[in-house]
Order: sequence, then C-alpha cells, then structure tokens
Amino acid sequence: MQNLFNQFAKDIFQKLQVDEVLSLSSSGEKTLFMRLNQAKIRQITIVDQGSIKFTFLKNGRHINYHLPFGSDSKVNFEQGKKVLEKCREDANQLPLDPFCPEINNLGNSEEHHKGFFPEDKDWMDVLSPMIKDLDCAGILTAGSVMRGNINSLGQSHWYESENFCLDLSFYTPSQKAVKLIYADKDWSKELFQDKLDFSKEQLSKLDSPNKTLAPGKYRTYFAPEAVCGFLNILSWNGVGASSYYQGQSAFKLIKDGDATLSPLFTLCEDFSKGSSPRFNSFGELAPMSLPIVEKGQLKNLLTSTRSAKEYKLETNYADSGEGLRAPSISTGSLQESEILKTLDTGLFVSNVHYLNWSDLNKGRITGMTRYGCFWVEDGKIVSPIKDMRFDETLYHFWGEGLLSLTDESYLIAETDTYDQRSVGGSLVPGMLVDNFSYTL
Repeated sequence: MQNLFNQFAKDIFQKLQVDEVLSLSSSGEKTLFMRLNQAKIRQITIVDQGSIKFTFLKNGRHINYHLPFGSDSKVNFEQGKKVLEKCREDANQLPLDPFCPEINNLGNSEEHHKGFFPEDKDWMDVLSPMIKDLDCAGILTAGSVMRGNINSLGQSHWYESENFCLDLSFYTPSQKAVKLIYADKDWSKELFQDKLDFSKEQLSKLDSPNKTLAPGKYRTYFAPEAVCGFLNILSWNGVGASSYYQGQSAFKLIKDGDATLSPLFTLCEDFSKGSSPRFNSFGELAPMSLPIVEKGQLKNLLTSTRSAKEYKLETNYADSGEGLRAPSISTGSLQESEILKTLDTGLFVSNVHYLNWSDLNKGRITGMTRYGCFWVEDGKIVSPIKDMRFDETLYHFWGEGLLSLTDESYLIAETDTYDQRSVGGSLVPGMLVDNFSYTL
C-alpha cells in the first residue's frame, strides 16, 4: 500500500494549480477477522481495504473528502481527479475560514513495527486446545494496519504495524461473563495462559448468587480495563483546548485553579510504544511525550493547530478532535499480589461500561459495573455483585480518593472495528479508590 499511496500522491499533486495545497492521509489494513462462539469459528474472512482523505486548501477555504483506495492504481487516479475537481468547486462556494490551519512541510517520518504471531491458518490450532472446554465468544483480529500522510509541499509520513487483538468473553452456565482482552504485536502462549487462568478463577467464583449492595460509598479496586474506561471518556470534552475555551470541559476546575488532582496521578501522551502514529490527520508530528497532568498538576491541554489559531495558543499538534491518542498513566507502588489484601473490604471492579458525563464542567461521570465484579471481605472474594450504577467525579477518584496505583501497567488496545481496525491503546495500571459513590 505504501508504494501505491506514494505514486497516487505524486500523480495527483501534478494536477494541482498554483494557488492550491493538498494533504493526503491514507488508512488501510489487511486483517484476518474471526468470530468465535462456544469456542468454535462462526465467521472468518480477510479484510483488505484502504481509504484516502483529501484535505484541500485554497484561498483560506478548507475542504475534506474521503474516497476508497484499492490495488488498481488507474482506478485510484481516476477517482482522485474527480475528487480534486469537486474540491475546487466547493472552494469557490465556501466562505473564508478564519481559523483555517495551514499546510506546511514539517518533515518526514517512517515507522514499521514487525509482529510475531501465528499465521492466519494456524490461529485455531493455537487457541482451540486452550479454550475448548470454555463457553467462549468473541473476535480475533490479526494482521497489518497502515496510516500515511503526504502533502504537496514535500512532507511524508508512514506508519505500519503488525499486531493482533483477542477480545473474548467467557460465560458460566447461568450466562454470567468475564472478559479477556489480549492485544500485542508479539504472541506469548504463556502470557495468554496466565490471562486465561485468571479468567477461569473469576468464572469459578462468578456463578454463585449475586450480592445486592445498597447505594453508597465503597472502597473500590478498579482493574486496568476499568481504569481505561475512565481514561477514554476524557477524549469527550475532557483534555482538549477547544472544549475548555468553549466552556464545556471536564478539566475546567483544574484549569481554572479551583481544584487539583492527587500527587499520585500523572497522565501523559506517550508515543514511544508505537501503538499509534505520532502524526495526525494533517501530518503534524506530535511530541514523543507530552505531560497532561503531572503529580496532580495540569501541564497541558491537547491543542490542535486550529484551536491554537482561534484562541492564540501554542499548538502541540493534537488531532482535530483533540482526543487522547497514546495515553499513559504512571504506575504506583501497589503490588498486584497485595491488591485484595490492601482492598480489605469493598468492591473489585473488572470493567465499566455505558460511561457518560453527568456534570461535564465538574468532571462527574456516570456508568455501570460490568463482567467480573466482586464483593471482597477481609482480603477474600466473597461473591459476585449485582451490577451497580455509579456517579462520581474524576476530582475524587483521581484526587483525594485515590489511595494507590499498581506497580504494573498494561496496554489496553483499542478494539473498535467500525469501518476499519482502530490503532492505539492506553497504558494503564489498576487503582484503589476510597469512598467511591454508587447510586443504584
């Protein structure tokens, strides 16, 4: 795909007029997609697809168009010429965009992340002996994902990663479930077996009667998958500069100096793991590491070039949506072997879902517990719990309520397959919180 994309860009750029600038972003994949149910293959296919995004600038007008991108270079070029003409037509009708980001040549980059995992034909031979005795449903995706950007001023970026993602749920006879996500570029049978053994241990305790807890405040341990849920919602009007300056930001209190977070809490964007390209859809290259919150103090909001122009700020080359692309929460000192003992009495929450802001400007989040969540007494799991709704502010669970973070962190990969496989993931530890509020 890289060669096809380079040639396409070269041919299209030759069709530009003097006052036109064009940035092209490519997205593609070649993926084994396998759906499992009751530990058997129910659907299997190879997804081989690509797309191109045109970002066209002319006389302060900014137009975006998408088109499919395949293996036939002649078809690609003919479609591209039609899109270019459409961009010109629209540019003649649109009003001036006062905050139109400029397209510049900010240099070149290239990343190739080689993966080592089973061949497409061998996956079930590897998995089947390990899961055959379990009621297992889920999705396996494995293969290459590609992202690229080239502009007519000479800038060029390419990112390619070979990886896999197992997104599985295991069910008890009464249809209670625990979830397992294993994603990486290198397959480890031993690591997957460890995750599987932990899921089996949870399953063995899950089929006993649920404990119904009254609404109230409970000491709670959140596993990394649950922490990732809280982290992801920050991309919805959380850490972006435009959200704050438009008066709708979950970080408003900390930005205004009316609140701080715990000195135990540090959040940054960290592209060093290679789970996501550093360049955004404009081809702007973000810093390898950017502190967002450092020991409880706000250091940066994610700021796109458009927001920087509109609000007279310095850009840090966030993407247009100003969401987190490679977030990492720093670890703490809580040893994983000591989690239940340190929790003592309270809730062990494996996953959360249906998250939304209940009071955005105060950083208040509502959601539900999900999958393997348990009541713990005296450092021992007693019973599963009936799902509960919570409503709590990030200024509590990452603030005065944060007791500790685990000394190990895990990469929780993006598992979305809408339109295409996602890239990216969150590097997160588990966390222990005091007096977390459950409302139903």
